[in-house]
Amino acid sequence: MSFLLALPVKAQETDRPVTLKEALDLFAQHNLALRVVQAEADAQAGLAHQAAAYPNPTAMLTHEPLFNDGDTYSETYVTLSQRIEWPGLRRARIEAAQRLTAAARARVRADSLRLAFEVIQTYIEAALEDERRAVLQEVTSVIRRAEARWTSQHAEGEVSGYDLRRIRVERARYENALALADLDSRAARRQLAVLILPEGDATTLAPTDRLDGAPASLALDDLLVRAQEGRAEVTAARAEAEASQAVLFQARRLRRPEPTLTAGLKRQSDGFQGAYLGASLGLPLFSRNTGQIEAETARLHAAETRYILARRQVENEVQQAYATYASLRDRTVLIQENLLAETGDLLQIALTSYGEGEMTLVELMDAAAAFRDARLTSIDLHAAFWTSYFDVLRAAGGPLPASFN
Repeated sequence: MSFLLALPVKAQETDRPVTLKEALDLFAQHNLALRVVQAEADAQAGLAHQAAAYPNPTAMLTHEPLFNDGDTYSETYVTLSQRIEWPGLRRARIEAAQRLTAAARARVRADSLRLAFEVIQTYIEAALEDERRAVLQEVTSVIRRAEARWTSQHAEGEVSGYDLRRIRVERARYENALALADLDSRAARRQLAVLILPEGDATTLAPTDRLDGAPASLALDDLLVRAQEGRAEVTAARAEAEASQAVLFQARRLRRPEPTLTAGLKRQSDGFQGAYLGASLGLPLFSRNTGQIEAETARLHAAETRYILARRQVENEVQQAYATYASLRDRTVLIQENLLAETGDLLQIALTSYGEGEMTLVELMDAAAAFRDARLTSIDLHAAFWTSYFDVLRAAGGPLPASFN
């Protein structure tokens, strides 16, 4: 039997309305990628807990029976040994593990912020596709009515065959565009569902929040300061550099072998018994951990370089995101609030003029195309502006708002 038969098949898509806040909450609860990085951070936290443990002692029981021409003699030892760490070594080991745990937690925050932005970006895309489809639906409805009217007039001999063919070509173009817009809308909703509810029953999520209003004003200098202080990638790189410093300290301390103290009880078959103490220390004749020190020194240099690079990359990312935001802000003022501010009733005016005989069919189609282009341009620009706003906040380390107001 093919394994494909075991795959579940959903016969019909189910839409689930969702606000942006609900989408972000569901993402935090169900996103699989976020679970992975969280589990990795938990694993590192376990290693940090283990790093605080002291070395285990070693217990040993020895019995030595001796024989000589029928005489017997024996010695019994109960021994307990404990390795002693040099001062500061355990503290350095704990510090390194804690810093690595902090870096892992910072990576969780970084991935959480990145994935949350992806959710917002996908939500905006789904809302955008719904609005684009609504515009095309409105224009297509006008073309349908015009085509029906001309078909009736053609039957009465009032419209030429050429004009009828022309309007039908125009309707075919809009019907095709509307069908493609519907597919794009469904695809965006599916992508939102996959991102937020990968194991849920809803195959599509329908955004209910509209892209109303305009994003808040942002200042570049404030964003740069926030990014250097709160961006998780910078925090993680700094923690990893601090962990490397602690590991190098350990390597240098291990130039000298650690001593082992031994204590125990001895009992002889002749009745003598007593306690004894001992100590052992390795002789650093052939290895003084030089290679390990060199390796950890190089790792520290690399970690410090990554920290510097992370700061530079974050600064550049904020500046680039802000440049896009500022450009879209200026274009929104110019295009949406000025050039296209009075195009909302363009189609209705054209319909009224056409109905009164003041506008030809070609002029009506031109007006419909102009209305469509104006509305789609305005919608695309507004969606891009909102996306750039959230992207700037992401680049600065968050937090990301859960609404469009």
